[in-house]
Amino acid sequence: MKRKKESIFNEMEGTEKISNEKGNWYIAEIIEKCEPVKHNKENDIRRVITWGNFHLIKADSPKLAYQKAIKIGKESEVKFINSDKIEMEYTFVGIADLIPIYDDIEDGCEIMWTDYGSISNRKSEKFVKSEKEILENFKPNKK
Repeated sequence: MKRKKESIFNEMEGTEKISNEKGNWYIAEIIEKCEPVKHNKENDIRRVITWGNFHLIKADSPKLAYQKAIKIGKESEVKFINSDKIEMEYTFVGIADLIPIYDDIEDGCEIMWTDYGSISNRKSEKFVKSEKEILENFKPNKK
């Protein structure tokens, strides 16, 4: 786990917390794909739209968290007719990762990290996107 960061935002003080005292929170990356219902299942190099969806899961063990992630993935499978009148389907592919959360969950807490290893400064700076690049991909919340 990375080093713990001190709170830098005054508004974070006294925020609502979800206790992780028992260490029973996980993040599961659930992989799903979307493609026409009528496709050549034998063609492993066919193009499919694929997502890695990250879900917050509460479970008493990694095994139970994994099983819960499988259930979530399977329950998300659905068929629909797209705007071109083609029957499409979202299919659960599997679990890509299961990551334990070590700290309490609160505004600004660190829940995931990636070790990119020893890379050049130039490469590390290429990860950064402008505010415009980040915000232009957001879609309005439909809730």
